[in-house]
Amino acid sequence: MPHFMPKLARATAIPSLLCDFYKVSHRLQYPQGTEIIYSTLTPRSNKLAPHLDRVVSFGFQAFIRKYLIDYFNNNFFARPQNEVVQEYRDFIAATLNQQDSGDHIARLHTLGYLPLRIKAIPEGKTVAIKVPVMTIENTHTDFYWLTNYLETLINVSMWQPMTSASIARRYRLTLTAFARQTCDNDDHVVFQSHDFSMRGMSSLESAETSGAGHLTAFLGTDTIPAIAYVAHYYGAEGLIGSSIPASEHSVMSAHGVDELPTFRYLMAAHPDTMLSIVADTTDFWRNICETLPRLKAEIMARPPNAKVIIRPDSGDSFAIMCGDPQAETEHERKGLIECLWDIFGGTINQKGYKVLDAHIGTIYGDGVNFEKMVRILTGLKEKGFAASNIVFGVGSLTYQHNTRDTLGFATKATSITINGQEKAIFKNPKTDNGLKKSQKGRVKVLSPDHYIDGLTAQADFSDDMLEVVFENGRLVQTTDFNQIRQRLACEWAV
Repeated sequence: MPHFMPKLARATAIPSLLCDFYKVSHRLQYPQGTEIIYSTLTPRSNKLAPHLDRVVSFGFQAFIRKYLIDYFNNNFFARPQNEVVQEYRDFIAATLNQQDSGDHIARLHTLGYLPLRIKAIPEGKTVAIKVPVMTIENTHTDFYWLTNYLETLINVSMWQPMTSASIARRYRLTLTAFARQTCDNDDHVVFQSHDFSMRGMSSLESAETSGAGHLTAFLGTDTIPAIAYVAHYYGAEGLIGSSIPASEHSVMSAHGVDELPTFRYLMAAHPDTMLSIVADTTDFWRNICETLPRLKAEIMARPPNAKVIIRPDSGDSFAIMCGDPQAETEHERKGLIECLWDIFGGTINQKGYKVLDAHIGTIYGDGVNFEKMVRILTGLKEKGFAASNIVFGVGSLTYQHNTRDTLGFATKATSITINGQEKAIFKNPKTDNGLKKSQKGRVKVLSPDHYIDGLTAQADFSDDMLEVVFENGRLVQTTDFNQIRQRLACEWAV
């Protein structure tokens, strides 16, 4: 094994090596005369997330622009050929102890673009599990090796934005359903799931791509970089995402144990806007039972758009919000929402559910996942409270506790052309339970729920839902974020 590493030309990852190690050897392993490799990207299973019944197509345009265009243009094609080839050769020699001329890298550099064709389901549309969302093939026979060479980059870049967008879709549909059951309208829902996940994500990039997925369904977010990500890679008219002033524990504890003056201080600092106050830094129930009643007149005197929002941040989420019948104290038996009703009152809506006065509200963001959210909403409904009384801060338990396996994403070669003859190839292990079985040949998506495979390049693809989005180094068509949201909005407008 080698005992040294070459001095790389730059700190950025080598574009020609954005892959698993085994990919560099596959060029020599395909049959002689291989000309075209065609592969599909498919969400194969929701066994680990059964509530995600459909998959949102999202993130392709950003991936293509960021990596297949900008990254390769700036860090590969725009650099001297001898430099990028030597960089590749040195790395292979140092890590694999093999000599590789890098001629294929030189030929790609000379070509000046990535000779690929990518088709994808239009972003914002949803498909059933097992329906392919993307296909990729090389457009120049010298570069058959490039299609699946990029498999790793595709997988690592694409599973998270689509998984997060699919989660956001399910949250939006669920919140909309509770709104229609217990509220006069669902106007609040677009802000009812608020992205708190950034600090718990694996990287800044994962926060951006996942946070953008959240924004396909909601406007509330504390993940600022996701807004810039959407604006840069998609563009949008109007509001992409927003938040409100909010305190944290360092702010509360900095003012001292008695939090009454702290509440007043914060309200004075933000007199004309909504304000979220974390209320459990010292004694949550004391703040609810003593601090808030003493502040009632001051809170009620604020403009209606300057609602004070109480944020619990610890304890049993259901018991805090909906009450615990076995608790010793009355306020703990009632839970936060009912206590706020007792203090501030409110109205009974047309469906007979209680709605807190517009000057007061709640947000819960500690360890929220889908099951906890549904349980709390169900508990409030059973107590006679409208779903609009609460906002959920969804963090890493919602968006980071996922993997590529959450929806079973995989990129697999399904067609190969050798010496001008195309044939279907597939994977179907006898030791598998059916999960890893791939499609055969080329595919065509006839509807969001149905596709056919076993096709060749000569088939009629005029009715294919998969559209060409990238070809020979160019983004063929663009989608703005408003279009993505409009496509998804058709689902919760039903």
